[in-house]
Amino acid sequence: MRFGTIPFVNMAPYYHFLSGRWLADHEVSSGSPRQLGALAKTGKLDAAPFSYVDGLQLVEGGEFEWLGSMGIAGFGPIRSILLVGAASAADTTGKTVAVSPHTATTVRLLEVWLRQRHQVTDYRLAPPDDPTPLRLLIGDEALRRRLDRGGREAQVDLSAEWADWTGKPFVFARWAVRRTLPDRDKLRLAISVRSALDLALADLEDVARAQAERTGLPEAELLAYLRAIRFHLGPEELAGAAAFEEKLALL
Repeated sequence: MRFGTIPFVNMAPYYHFLSGRWLADHEVSSGSPRQLGALAKTGKLDAAPFSYVDGLQLVEGGEFEWLGSMGIAGFGPIRSILLVGAASAADTTGKTVAVSPHTATTVRLLEVWLRQRHQVTDYRLAPPDDPTPLRLLIGDEALRRRLDRGGREAQVDLSAEWADWTGKPFVFARWAVRRTLPDRDKLRLAISVRSALDLALADLEDVARAQAERTGLPEAELLAYLRAIRFHLGPEELAGAAAFEEKLALL
């Protein structure tokens, strides 16, 4: 099986306790959510946690199916989905926003929030090398920026904005698997990843410690961050995903 991993702190609970033997039995590719989505769309990946927008396209295209109810969701501030350099949607009017190249989902969330929540349409999206002070950051980069700048920089947490707007969680990523894989392989994958996640959720301190060593970020900050994430997508999270899909259709 061609298996994808994402080297972000928020994905660490899925991989921290996966055995080396299990990983050695599979062809593993590591990359950003956007990179894993591209690999899957070109037939080079069989299973991974995908950016929700990419995963949705893969599932609706018929080649993939959701792998159980595992993913990444937030309800309220999540600390790693940040529009920096702006204190409100109005601050983007007539401005350029440099967007992270790592995920399609957060870019769509930004556009849904600007256009449908605040009726802001006069803005421009640009690659990350644009010198504009307004930037959409995700994952470890957003965590580091938040800690480095603290209260010295205007920031909007888009997960918190979504919760205030809809009263629902936001699903940022979800696991999916290639539909044509043998059922026994899909079942083994689901059991292996779910078991590793359950072990991690029972010992998030160990996960946070390892990620602090990897990233250089404070262990206490990472532990609080991981505790704020929802890794199991139940009815509440799936209702949030459905609400996002409805708004996406209006873009």
